[in-house]
Amino acid sequence: MAARIRSLITVFALAAAAPASFAAHPLQTEDTGTQGTGNLEIENGLSRTRSASSTQTIYQPQLSLGLATSLDAIVQPAYVWQHLSQERGSGLGDTNVDAKWRFWDSHPLSLAIRGGLALATNQHGLGLSHGKSSEHALLALTWDRSPTTVHVDVGTTIVPRAAASPARRVMNGVSAAVMQQVDEHLTVTVDASFGQSPNPHKASWPGTVLAGAIWTVRPGLDLDVGWQRSVDDAPVARTWLAGLTVRFAL
Repeated sequence: MAARIRSLITVFALAAAAPASFAAHPLQTEDTGTQGTGNLEIENGLSRTRSASSTQTIYQPQLSLGLATSLDAIVQPAYVWQHLSQERGSGLGDTNVDAKWRFWDSHPLSLAIRGGLALATNQHGLGLSHGKSSEHALLALTWDRSPTTVHVDVGTTIVPRAAASPARRVMNGVSAAVMQQVDEHLTVTVDASFGQSPNPHKASWPGTVLAGAIWTVRPGLDLDVGWQRSVDDAPVARTWLAGLTVRFAL
C-alpha cells in the first residue's frame, strides 16, 4: 500500500509539470505579453523528464489568440508518453483552457493575470479523473528594460478532491526568470520556480532551475532549447526541452 501511495505521488508530481508550463517556451515563468487583436501564436513545446526509473515525455502545443490589445484566449492540450517503473502508457493529457489579461502597463513595468481550467481530456488515466477539472490562476509581473527582461509569478492550483488523495489539494507557487538579449537573434535565459509539493506531508517547497536559449530565425518564428533540474526533491528530475513558436495575423 505504501509503495502504491509513493507511485501515485510520483505520478502527480510528474503530471504537475504539464499544466505549469504556461510561459514562453522554454520558460516556466509567465510573462505579461499578449498577442494583440487578431494575432495568433502557436507554441510547440516538447519536454522529456527522467527521474530515477520514471520517464515522461510531453508534447504540449499552446494556441494564443489575441481577442483585444491586452487580452488573449489560450488553449493548451497535451500528449503524454509515460514510463513508471514497469508500467508504460501514452495518450492525450489534460487540456488547459485559459485567458490572460494585462491590466496594468507603465513601461518598464506591467502586470497581468492568467487563469483557467485544466480539463480532463486525458486517455488511460494520464491526468485528472474524467468529469473533473482543476482550477489555476497566477499574477505575473514583467520588468522590461532592453536588453534585460525580468518576469515574476505568484500562482495557485486547486486539484479536485477525487484526484487529490493522497496528494495535496491546493498548491501555491512562485517563479522568476531573467532574459538577456545577446543580439537581434539570440536571447539567453535562466528561470527558477518553487511550489508546494503534491505530497501533503512535505512542508518544504521543492522547485526547478532552468537554463535556456531562444533563437529568433526571423520575426514571428522562434526556436528554443532548455535544460531543467529539480531542487530539494528526491529523486532528482532532469528535463530537456525544445520548442518552435510561430506568430502571425489572421
